Amino acid sequence: MKSNASKVLLTPIESNYYELIQKSFDTFGGLESLIKGNVFIKFNGTMQFKSAIADPELILSIIQVIQDHSSPKQIYVMENPAVATFSRIVFQIEDLSKRVKHLGAKPLYLDEEKSTKVNFEGEVLDKPIAIPKILHENLIKRKDQNTYINVAKLKAHVLSEMTCCIKNQHGLLYDEDKMYNHHLIHEKMVDIMNLFKPDFNIVDASSVVNYGPMAIFEDWEVPMNLIISGKDPVAVDTICSDLIGIDDVKHVRLAAERGFGNNKRDRIEVLPSEDLIDQYRVKLSHKDIPNPIPPSVKIFKGKEKTCKSGCSFLEPVFMWFGNQTELSKCIGIYGKGHNIEELDIYDGPFIVNGPCAIEELQDYFIQRQDEEDVEVHYIHEHLNIAEVGTALRHAMKIPISELKDLLPCSLAKMVALMFWAKFKGGKFISIR
Repeated sequence: MKSNASKVLLTPIESNYYELIQKSFDTFGGLESLIKGNVFIKFNGTMQFKSAIADPELILSIIQVIQDHSSPKQIYVMENPAVATFSRIVFQIEDLSKRVKHLGAKPLYLDEEKSTKVNFEGEVLDKPIAIPKILHENLIKRKDQNTYINVAKLKAHVLSEMTCCIKNQHGLLYDEDKMYNHHLIHEKMVDIMNLFKPDFNIVDASSVVNYGPMAIFEDWEVPMNLIISGKDPVAVDTICSDLIGIDDVKHVRLAAERGFGNNKRDRIEVLPSEDLIDQYRVKLSHKDIPNPIPPSVKIFKGKEKTCKSGCSFLEPVFMWFGNQTELSKCIGIYGKGHNIEELDIYDGPFIVNGPCAIEELQDYFIQRQDEEDVEVHYIHEHLNIAEVGTALRHAMKIPISELKDLLPCSLAKMVALMFWAKFKGGKFISIR
């Protein structure tokens, strides 16, 4: 046994989730030593696609094990997904909301919760940031009286290199602050750890995702057949990065440097054996996406500067839409350092994504619009998936009915859920 080692458990999925989760908790001292007060289970529910979220069956098994082997005051299952969607729609996947309630737990739609502003004292979160009031009360002010369980989904990620335990906490913020300084996402995720520290981490690696956050194409989802768990989120992420063949993930290294956990392999004890890493390792990538942009779309990347963790997400969104419907002509632009003579030969419609491209090209397009009928859509944040999606739909005249396969329920039900979420105080995703 390594001295002062962080322990990470790799559990092959050879039985039902209930038995695997019970083994995970028992390995780290049992539920009696872990569970206290209210239990908050934060699962990765990034988007409304099964490949993008932690397996609902795993989440339900965690609830059942906690109920059967401890005495929680109340169990909450919570998420606030990516900017382009909302909690209630993610909870529709495999009827998760209804099944959570059936077990006596409570879905917690974080985007609908009342907020309070806190100071993260961060390098990037450098202003008062709104967080759900219920989390401030339970997981910050009375942290020692309650329990926080972090349930991640292992993926390579086109914006953040990898998503696992540390990245999963980005969903604790509201949309405005998810978009804030997204081009500095690595530093921002580590800032969140100044206030939020999981008591236990469970990673769904039943399958993993190439070029995440979701499997746009079926072959991007790769079987792994593991559950990974541990108390140290940095150590768990370190082993998970090894399992998908992505070295030196920036936010994992930064988290270790700031004292939030251990990323030194000689100080991480892999249970039951290091041999499992070689046995289950796959090679994923967060860059050089092989699937082409639809041929009707032309992308201009800045030659001086492009935003790896923000504006470049324009390209996967084109792929995402192109996998659902035939795309008409459109010109996408992001980054800084463009030759306007190359743009002169195109008559649009144009989507100018991100502050760098807008600052450089807005005067150019204003002049063109004075001289000719050219359609231009601007997205002012480094990453606003909702606005990019709206711009794509408008630029290419795509009816929302053609994108129904993007939804886990009928369009009518989604609209009803959207208005109900707005009534409850949550976000309203425009489908204009």
